[in-house]
Amino acid sequence: MPDDYRPAEYWDERLATDGLRATGHHSYRESYNRWLYRAKGRGLRWAMRDIARGTAALDVGSGNGWVVSQLLAMGMTVEACDIAPVAVERLGRRWPGLRIEQVALGADPLPWPDGRFGLVTALDVTYHVVDDALWLAGLAEMSRVLAPGGRLVVTDGFGPSDRAPQPHVRFRSAASWADAAAGAGFRVVGSKPLYQWLSRDRDSSRMGRLPDGVRGAVEYCLDRMSQPRPHLRITVLAAE
Repeated sequence: MPDDYRPAEYWDERLATDGLRATGHHSYRESYNRWLYRAKGRGLRWAMRDIARGTAALDVGSGNGWVVSQLLAMGMTVEACDIAPVAVERLGRRWPGLRIEQVALGADPLPWPDGRFGLVTALDVTYHVVDDALWLAGLAEMSRVLAPGGRLVVTDGFGPSDRAPQPHVRFRSAASWADAAAGAGFRVVGSKPLYQWLSRDRDSSRMGRLPDGVRGAVEYCLDRMSQPRPHLRITVLAAE
């Protein structure tokens, strides 16, 4: 793990801020991140299309609670966890009736029994577990708490090769995921492009000259029209 990336400290500091930027693209303003999350919501609805209302769901890496709110709106019975104490405290105040635990995925076991859930979501989480041993351990734990046939929904690169553009980011390839999923008792049942234009580095194109809200709207529309070369995908895996 890179010496300058200490996950618990990094996320506790970052999640101390309010709004979508805390878990979205930190280089952009809230106006851009609203478009980013609009696209993410579209992807999550696609991934949830076959999940029955009332399914017991665990959201891993809940951050600002956006995924939790989406799952509750879809009628799921939700529990959650996050690495950052500030996030756990804030989520507990927002939803005092939900069980929310502090967990470092991969480093800590998930404090739930085997087969507890029909759904586990980990959106924009696994690629922040940059240590491969911890990533594999985290996959094994998410598999353990899923009932047979349960679904894991993740976002990651799923491209031709692994990429590490930042110390706190390691996008893993489709091949890496295929090997790891098989070892953890998963099989891929669906995958969909999420971003090609959205969520790139600010200076990646001439659109960097646009105000953030305008750029977000333009890139959202471009992603809706075509994504032949996505840099992030949303993928559904089934527990065997």
